Amino acid sequence: MQFDRVLALFKFGYRDHIDLFVREGHIYMNSLNYFKNLEGDMLRADKHECASYSEQADGAKLSMKENGKWLEIGTISGPIVSSDNSDSITNVFCMYALRGSASKSLVDERNLNFGDTYAILTDGDEFLRRVHAAAEKENIVLKQDLVEYVDKATYNGPMGFFRKFSTFAYQSEFRFAVVTGSDAPFSLKIGDISDISMIGPLVELNKRIRIT
Repeated sequence: MQFDRVLALFKFGYRDHIDLFVREGHIYMNSLNYFKNLEGDMLRADKHECASYSEQADGAKLSMKENGKWLEIGTISGPIVSSDNSDSITNVFCMYALRGSASKSLVDERNLNFGDTYAILTDGDEFLRRVHAAAEKENIVLKQDLVEYVDKATYNGPMGFFRKFSTFAYQSEFRFAVVTGSDAPFSLKIGDISDISMIGPLVELNKRIRIT
């Protein structure tokens, strides 16, 4: 993945959830299956979460063998996105990463629909240190990375929980991931982070930040 410097980390949501995030350092992680099966939420739902591989197959012929003969069923349109369910037992915590490449346009306004409040980490390195310290104390294997966005029409290769199709690129995700073996939500609490965060109304986010 081409390096794209992260300028700031944000958490978007409704005020009560953001308050818990700040007061308790509540890292609330839903399973990938939750997002895969979510209905009626264009922002969070992604039927390709948990995908393991994407292979271009546009124009390929689908056939089935019956009575010793191959019968053509139809023509495939678009890629074949497969899953072996190995990632479906993973839980993730998602944040918005303001990257250097977005420094002129700031935060895509579609993200303002995630709730009514934002929290910005004023010391991202210290936040990450606290998260990993809490995970280590609980003997949790925690992974983190920026999400890489790939073109569904051209990409061939593995997917996994740190790769999504580019229709979601405006969300510019940074993720923590934990393989829990369960579809149930997972929580990690790192303690009060009010000393390294600020909150404000999400609708005013781009009016309250600038890059010089």
